[in-house]
Amino acid sequence: MSNRNDYNQNSDNERTERTRLRQQELDRRNTESDDMPRDGDPFEARSNDDHTYEKGDMDMSIKADIQHGAAGHGALDSKNLPRSTPGWKIIIQEVIADKLALFSLIIFTIITAYVFGLTMFLDREQIVMVDLFAINQAPDETFRLGTDYGGRDIFGQLIIGTRNSLAIGILVTLMSVGFGIVFGVVSGYFGGQIDNIMMRIVDFFMVLPFLMIVIVFVTITPTYNIYTFSLIMAAFLWTGTARLVRSLAIQERELDYINASRTLGSSHAKIVFTQLMPNLVGIIIVNGTLSLAANIGIESGLSFIGFGFPEDTPSLGTLMAYATNAQTLQHRPWIWVPAAIMILVLMLCVRNIGEAMRRAGDARQRQA
Repeated sequence: MSNRNDYNQNSDNERTERTRLRQQELDRRNTESDDMPRDGDPFEARSNDDHTYEKGDMDMSIKADIQHGAAGHGALDSKNLPRSTPGWKIIIQEVIADKLALFSLIIFTIITAYVFGLTMFLDREQIVMVDLFAINQAPDETFRLGTDYGGRDIFGQLIIGTRNSLAIGILVTLMSVGFGIVFGVVSGYFGGQIDNIMMRIVDFFMVLPFLMIVIVFVTITPTYNIYTFSLIMAAFLWTGTARLVRSLAIQERELDYINASRTLGSSHAKIVFTQLMPNLVGIIIVNGTLSLAANIGIESGLSFIGFGFPEDTPSLGTLMAYATNAQTLQHRPWIWVPAAIMILVLMLCVRNIGEAMRRAGDARQRQA
């Protein structure tokens, strides 16, 4: 019984001591107050302010004293809200984090700049001119990579052929991906009967034998250049992009931010270009990058089987076509090996860059 009384007395003493300390702190603050709000305490009383505040004035007075980001009784300021990283920054970070992709990007950039820059100083007519006195020469000081069965310089043909193959691949990619984006966005965003009609058009193009039709077009066309050849290829290679973009647009159009924009009366063009398209940019870039490698391969394949460019218009495929001759394949590797290595390097570079971009679109696989 005596121990319990001692315990209660100690508890009362502790409470009394805490109360006394709190009172001393309040007295100290009142004594040190200079009638101005202290830093970090926007609600400090202003004893010298005799103005009678209305409700709106008091709200503005309080908010003026609150630090930036705390306005609205603790609400977050929009300037302090966390912002998501833009898609293009994520792609750059992912490519830099992936050393193989970064190395591939550097190699691809050097090759592209070199072949497009050097061809400005090369005379194509002189390079493709037949020289009977230099037939099938091995590499030497005069011909860095030797000559073919017509005495034409392989190095010059390799540079011009790489430029032509890259130009065709880039043009076909831009045209096919560009048209596929427009077609897929319109089909996926509007849906309904418009989507049904447009998808039947896509199905029609997909069942057509692409290679056979391109071969027929090339055969019946008397003269064609890089632009017409690219247009023929792009006319049948846009369906994959259209289907991909359509599926993404269907998913996005059902989200709340699209429905909110429609409710607010935003036009379809504004919704598509300012809200829908920015969310599809990452996937479109990845698809375009991988399509570039495929288009270079398709052009090289068509030229290899003789339905691409003629011999007087070099490309990587026409150089590879020399390997169809058994003697050239076995005893003259300098004619076709450089083109094969160039195709391999370009394909691997574009593939590595595309894989890094694909990972950038998937948060679970990012390395950055």
